Amino acid sequence: MFRLAKMMLISADEASDAVQEVFAKLWIKREQLNTITNRDAYFMRAVRNFCLDRIKSKQASEGRLDSVAFMMKTNSTERTLESHEAVSLVEELMQDLPEKQRMIIQLRDIEGFEFKEIAQMLEMNENAIRTALSRGRKTIKTELIKHYQYGLQEHRQYS
Repeated sequence: MFRLAKMMLISADEASDAVQEVFAKLWIKREQLNTITNRDAYFMRAVRNFCLDRIKSKQASEGRLDSVAFMMKTNSTERTLESHEAVSLVEELMQDLPEKQRMIIQLRDIEGFEFKEIAQMLEMNENAIRTALSRGRKTIKTELIKHYQYGLQEHRQYS
């Protein structure tokens, strides 16, 4: 819940506040939660809706996307720097995606939710989720290829 809130609100402090607020609301409704079949999806939807309300009311601060960063295990300083650069580049590319695609990639690829759960959280059709995920991934892949091949064509011409 925190990672989704942080992705949407950017600030860790605001994300923490948002999750606490949602938990407080859920605590008040705790008797009703027994009737919910998929609590994870319900909780994530509650966080999503709270964050959207917070964003709409202009309470969220601006900043850059800080998603979960993964590192390749290596002893090489150079490889570590390359990994940091790759993660930063993917974060930057994700920031340029439409909001739905960015959220779907976050939920599926980073958080590990199933399509059905994401569909419930975002109140979308599973096929629409798959389409948006595919388009988002394709956009990121295309941009990564452009970035990492930049200058290679020029170098090949002179070889």
